[in-house]
Amino acid sequence: MKLPIAIVGSVAILTLGGLAVNQMHKNYQANQLIIEKCFDNFDTVGEVVIKKDGFWSPVICEKK
Repeated sequence: MKLPIAIVGSVAILTLGGLAVNQMHKNYQANQLIIEKCFDNFDTVGEVVIKKDGFWSPVICEKK
């Protein structure tokens, strides 16, 4: 009885871990695009600040 519970629990943990890693990868790619557009759209004069509110939030580009 313990073996099926262990197998189901392991599969659930691996599935959730895989989904979390996949979401982090998607967020990383989206943030890279935002950063590239940020530096492409602002001229070389001045200062650009990249901010992030939280772990899952996208980056924010501001010109100072």
